Amino acid sequence: MDLILPSRSDGDAHAQLDGLAANRLRAFDASTLAFLAEFSARLLQDHALRSAPELVALGYWFRPAAIETLRRRHEALAANGVLRARGVVFHVAPANVDAVFVYSWFLSLLCGNRNIVRISRRDNAHRATLLKLLGDTLAAHPQVAACNAVVAYQRDDTVSAALSAHCDLRVVWGGNETVAHFRGIALPPLATELVFPDRQSWALINAEAVMAADDDTLARLASAFHNDAFWFAQQACSSPRAVIWVGGSATIAQAQPRFWHAVREELVRRAETPDASELANRLVAAHRAAAVAEIKLTGRLDDWPLRLAVQAFTPEMRGAHCGYGLFYEVSRDTLAETRELFAAPDQTVAYFGFDRATLAAWAQTLPDRAVDRVVPIGEALRFGDYWDGHDLLMAFSRHVVIA
Repeated sequence: MDLILPSRSDGDAHAQLDGLAANRLRAFDASTLAFLAEFSARLLQDHALRSAPELVALGYWFRPAAIETLRRRHEALAANGVLRARGVVFHVAPANVDAVFVYSWFLSLLCGNRNIVRISRRDNAHRATLLKLLGDTLAAHPQVAACNAVVAYQRDDTVSAALSAHCDLRVVWGGNETVAHFRGIALPPLATELVFPDRQSWALINAEAVMAADDDTLARLASAFHNDAFWFAQQACSSPRAVIWVGGSATIAQAQPRFWHAVREELVRRAETPDASELANRLVAAHRAAAVAEIKLTGRLDDWPLRLAVQAFTPEMRGAHCGYGLFYEVSRDTLAETRELFAAPDQTVAYFGFDRATLAAWAQTLPDRAVDRVVPIGEALRFGDYWDGHDLLMAFSRHVVIA
């Protein structure tokens, strides 16, 4: 097991982990707030990270004004008693979205927990820059550094079991297989677990609203849709992989080419071009879909985005979705007729052309576990302190009731 953060002269991961027991910070401790303020400022000022909008968003998320909003909400949650930290939180981070481990770790830190964060060994330039920035910031805040350990190790159940045995909360990101695997590793009787398995997401578009939109509105919609779908190559759980069109068939037939033309213009404006390997992945996924369901190709097989008209987003299509600009499209006359399309793995619905009251009434009719977020197109990837139906401030805290 390698200690990634904080830097120690002896590089001893076990010594850092042993030291966690002797170090504690209160919820929204002044030391934590100073650390996060410096982290946010460094991140927003780092020119090397300007080309990584998800990391710029991370910097904004932990700026002092945003933290103050979280602090007030944390205070309100404790109205009937006291919110205490859970203790030691063991985070198993996903490999596909670099920023997620920081959100999970820092929210837990704000709640006063000591943290062990396991990250993957998969590396890239942005992650390396982010880890260096984190290391430099931790070095300037030794009290915070003493309460945290970021480690990396190959899949090793002996190590995972040892870390799980000493945690009070285990947080597992990374998909169904990872969640199922860690559920076979015991936790102490009083420990709890928070898991984030595979999820899929949709875009929901009112065809009449697209036809009523002027060119500027349509360009903004296309830019917002691009951010949702293309920032992580549709790999994030909240990236839309299927699009529901709502409206009469004639209106949808007019709205679809107008919308997708705007999306293609947005890709040109950003000078983004499709990769050959990504095209190959889309073709394989499209052929797999054709083997299990009736699909209709809209356009050409080498189009980017590649669009496939279908009647539903089936489990087979969900499992074989490759990302990289492949979109299934489903049409329904009314919003009420979309209910049967949704299933438990559905997480986010990013919408355009519907009012909040209509969506609130519609959400009440969806299957029991389906859909945790309904947000405007452009906000699908925006992390929140409510995620997958969990209030993360509460999940990272223990509520002591005082009668």
